[in-house]
Amino acid sequence: MAEKLLAGWKPASALTGLDAQELRMAQRLLGRSNSERLATTGRAERFRYRRPNHVIEYYQAGWGWQVDLLENGRRQTFKAELSDEQLRIVLSAIRAKGVTVRQFETEGEKLDRLERERRLEANPTRFKERPKSERFDILYEVMDIRP
Repeated sequence: MAEKLLAGWKPASALTGLDAQELRMAQRLLGRSNSERLATTGRAERFRYRRPNHVIEYYQAGWGWQVDLLENGRRQTFKAELSDEQLRIVLSAIRAKGVTVRQFETEGEKLDRLERERRLEANPTRFKERPKSERFDILYEVMDIRP
């Protein structure tokens, strides 16, 4: 009886019935957003692959640097708790592949930047002038040049 009931059954989507490892493989091959679209697309509808838009953002977290991958605007953690040297290695490898990399300004960093700007506006630092040397002044007069 069960065979007769299930004889006409078709899975709802192409990803139905995949185990966790196969699902991760599909996500890596297609990209997370495309695999989610494929999971929600029914058998009657045609699935069209869309090239995902990848952007890498990095920021200072509690225990080091954190690198996030934004795929079509959806954030997922790529690497976490990196030292300065590890961050430099990871970002140089990502830039070599041609992916956009930008620094994300956290709320704390934004407050620090605004505080620095406010202090500089209130008490601007003066540019140091090089002390004039009599020897060079005479040399400039004789040679008729100015630095």
